[in-house]
Amino acid sequence: MAEILQTTIVALGLGIVSIVLLRYIIPHLYQQDRRLAQFLYLDLFWVALFFAVYLYERRTISSLAVGLGDNLALTVEYTIICTLVTILLFIFSARRERAKGLIRIDREKGALIVGNEGIDLRFISLPGYVQIFLMQIIWVALPLELFYRGYIVTRVAESFNDMAGVLISSILFFVAYMDKPIFGNINLILALLWSFSLIQTGSFLPGLVAHIVINTFSYYLARNIALSGA
Repeated sequence: MAEILQTTIVALGLGIVSIVLLRYIIPHLYQQDRRLAQFLYLDLFWVALFFAVYLYERRTISSLAVGLGDNLALTVEYTIICTLVTILLFIFSARRERAKGLIRIDREKGALIVGNEGIDLRFISLPGYVQIFLMQIIWVALPLELFYRGYIVTRVAESFNDMAGVLISSILFFVAYMDKPIFGNINLILALLWSFSLIQTGSFLPGLVAHIVINTFSYYLARNIALSGA
């Protein structure tokens, strides 16, 4: 019991460290040393998982709910639900952001403006989708889902209960990414949904698929929503 509690404390500590790095240290470094900031952001979760799971706990990736779950049909059902709900919430949030003038098309620059970020409209194409998809697998959605869902949810649940794992991991994820345009408004709901799906299915796949889909096509959806309000 004491050993399990220790792993939970480590998981919570790493969750808090991720918030500090993502919200304060990395943005500051980005102004000073862009390469170092990108390195920290892209490799942060892989490194944390390697040290926490493999070196400290001496467990395998299967302990992170990697797999098809206990019931394949149920996993597929939750994957579809997570994906559809995620897309609908994104559209709802993006329309609200457009109404505030935070999403628009800059025709002179040929760019989609989302908050303070400008995206070349030429990037919103098949080659761009492929590039974003590959980034999700290597650096974004996959490590994030493994860390916040597969790791933190399961470790907190081991010491307390499933709902504690869902709530705590979701709050950590929300705080870490609450300033993101469009997503900041809905990240808590998404995190709760994806974490709950892991508990229900025993697999992180529903959240992973939904995460990859929305990140891959977010610029496409945002562009169309911006154009619809032009």
